[in-house]
Amino acid sequence: MVAASRAKASDRATLLKKLFPIVKKHYKVQIPKGNKPVLETMLYAICLEDSTVEEADLSFKRLFTEFPDLNEVRVSTVGEIERAFEGQTASEWRAFRVISVLKFVFDKSYSFEFESLRKKTLDLATKQLAKIKDLPPFVRDYTLHEVTGAHLIPIDPALARLLVWLGLAMPNQTPEQMGEMMKAAVRKAEVESFVFTLRCLAADQKLHATFDPTKYAPPEGGYDTDTAVDRLNHLLTHGLEKPTKQTAAKKAVAAAPAKESKAAETKKVAAKKAAPAKTPAAAEKPAASKKAVKKGH
Repeated sequence: MVAASRAKASDRATLLKKLFPIVKKHYKVQIPKGNKPVLETMLYAICLEDSTVEEADLSFKRLFTEFPDLNEVRVSTVGEIERAFEGQTASEWRAFRVISVLKFVFDKSYSFEFESLRKKTLDLATKQLAKIKDLPPFVRDYTLHEVTGAHLIPIDPALARLLVWLGLAMPNQTPEQMGEMMKAAVRKAEVESFVFTLRCLAADQKLHATFDPTKYAPPEGGYDTDTAVDRLNHLLTHGLEKPTKQTAAKKAVAAAPAKESKAAETKKVAAKKAAPAKTPAAAEKPAASKKAVKKGH
């Protein structure tokens, strides 16, 4: 068995080849269209983090239809922009990040044009994006990969939890560390396929609890990669295992004899403790009565 702590790049690449057909059998994998302007790419990444492509597309569309223009978005409140992310998690944070990005770009050039990022080296582009307040690593790496074509694997918290559950990463790793590690198993041309295939699982709210380490603590050393395929097949076939009423009833019936036996034993012990102890005098009485009988004869 290969735990995540001992898995090699070749082990991860082999596992991915087995996992992808299973996921594609149960989900329709969608890869969003690229070639968006730099600023729109960043806004889309904010919509996409920890979400499905369908959810991201809907929120992205709302940003451009519910407001007259990006300047109106920039000067709006977090609460007003939050409506564009209705139905998504962390809608308030998404709205806050949208404002941060728009303010940064506008203050830099007094416009909403950020195409200059394409001309920078990866190092300079990374430093440029690092100046934006509270920009998540996922949004940064997604933008850099899309804009510069760099071999970066953008991993958001939801995808990170899934990678741990599959045995592809360790529980104590950050999304950035996971992305760097997975580069050895995922080629540059396969990044989109990797990110959006596994996203189908990671962002599925029906399975979300399965990958939550606060509900199911990962084993020491990480999950076993050798069992990942079987565990995934079982999960997709049976879903989350929840005790049914029938199962609960069976457990109650099975536990009843044990409870009754324990109760009976407790009563016996209590009875013994309550009974008065025999005194030496009481113990001698039967013998004395026997003597009296003999004398009478």
